[in-house]
Amino acid sequence: YHHRTADNRDMPIFTNYYSKIPEDKFGFDAKWDLIAGLWVEGSWTRKQMNLGTLTNEEILNAGIDYTFGIGNGLYVAYEHLLLSFDQRAFGFANRTSFSLLTASYPVGLFDKLSAMVYYNWTNKTIYNFVTFQKQLDNVIFYLMGFWNPVFFQLPAQSGTMDLFSGKGIQLMFVFNH
Repeated sequence: YHHRTADNRDMPIFTNYYSKIPEDKFGFDAKWDLIAGLWVEGSWTRKQMNLGTLTNEEILNAGIDYTFGIGNGLYVAYEHLLLSFDQRAFGFANRTSFSLLTASYPVGLFDKLSAMVYYNWTNKTIYNFVTFQKQLDNVIFYLMGFWNPVFFQLPAQSGTMDLFSGKGIQLMFVFNH
């Protein structure tokens, strides 16, 4: 949880305090390789201190993927994520729901084109990403384009996702040694 002030500065005090509260975590994960790949996973986190709606967190995710025999192989995946915070375990009163559709196509042996579209069902917002990747020996070049809401509301493990708010293009060079 990051709180932002009116001038858009992070308030790390609560974030650091919140992360140091002891918690219990339970999770499950199941995957099946049938005609298409199927999976379901989830977790429940309970803080050992009453934090109101932040006391319990439930995450459920289900997905399907398949590689179509088109050209070099068109990979397509769909996932749906349900994220909930509540004072009561499994109350699901404060929930957010996302869907993701992703596709990638290997243009050549070292080139790949991919696209991702997220839809936030709770806020009715769409997030769009397109990436071209080219690998040359131990250097990978990424050209990324995105068209997203200015106020970025996708769940992430770190605060770096604000880099993709609004519209933009990003170039990245990665050197693997």
